[in-house]
Amino acid sequence: MFSFRARKEILTENLSVGAGTVAGMDWKEGSLRGAARGRYGFLDRATVLGLGLSDATVTRRIRDGALERSAAGVYQFDATEPSWEARVFRAILSAGPDALASHRTAGALWGLDGVNRNVIEVTVPYTEGPVPMGFLVHRTRRVLQGVAIDSIPVTSIERTVLDLSAVLPDSILEKALMSALRENLTTADRIAAVITEQGGRGVRGTKKVRRVLARVGDGVPGSPSEVDVRRLIRAAPIPSPECQLQIELPGGGNAYPDFAWPDRLKIVEIDGLEAHHSGDALHNDLRRQNMLLDLGWQIRRFSARAVRRDPNGVITEIVRFIKE
Repeated sequence: MFSFRARKEILTENLSVGAGTVAGMDWKEGSLRGAARGRYGFLDRATVLGLGLSDATVTRRIRDGALERSAAGVYQFDATEPSWEARVFRAILSAGPDALASHRTAGALWGLDGVNRNVIEVTVPYTEGPVPMGFLVHRTRRVLQGVAIDSIPVTSIERTVLDLSAVLPDSILEKALMSALRENLTTADRIAAVITEQGGRGVRGTKKVRRVLARVGDGVPGSPSEVDVRRLIRAAPIPSPECQLQIELPGGGNAYPDFAWPDRLKIVEIDGLEAHHSGDALHNDLRRQNMLLDLGWQIRRFSARAVRRDPNGVITEIVRFIKE
């Protein structure tokens, strides 16, 4: 994690790159190019002026096409249609020197399940500051700590989970939180510590994220579809299963089925597209299944597509299977 001072250093590093004379390019244009490198082509006004360009020079560079005014106080060098990441970076520059990508934007940058890129959100300290257009700005009195993902300053994974609890429904928040744990981005204890430190009274979503975090005690599902199925099972008239139960197999090795009811010797597996991505994977999966059958386990398998398209049909079949 980095402080705001360290963050400023990240955003202003390599300003001297290209500062010498380059064929067909004066030193100022070379400096602009060097400063824009690794920052998605965007520069804030303070950086541009810090390179020695006056307001008049900036205006001239805009007129001759070397710079394009992309937002208030933000310029793009060699302007092209910006990628989503570039638009996030531009939003951070527009929101002020202490801004961090946050909420759904941070969730997307961290690669959390269920979080899309439909909205750009940043968080800044609760002070007077710019109110840029085109994205959501959250203001906070809580301590902000961040990291850099692809050169983009973003809230820590624990703070991101807490922030997401204010803007996502319970079902999507559970997918995001479980994927953070599954990918070893954080731990349940670290999330709980941040909730205690920065959540609480007056912070939206705190009760929701505590409720979702408590489900970690039932195990961490291996995929978004497994999260959906576990939610369906919780609402169904059947006992709670054990997730990723370790079962010793004949001849050595273990199986870790998605959902198991050991007192009934019944297993439910959810298969995504990646389940049999190779011949070896299919061979090993069938071998494992046959050994489980030899041990007396009954197994029902459902595709992730079936879970998405017909969740009611899937849970109806699971209930019938468990009650048999």
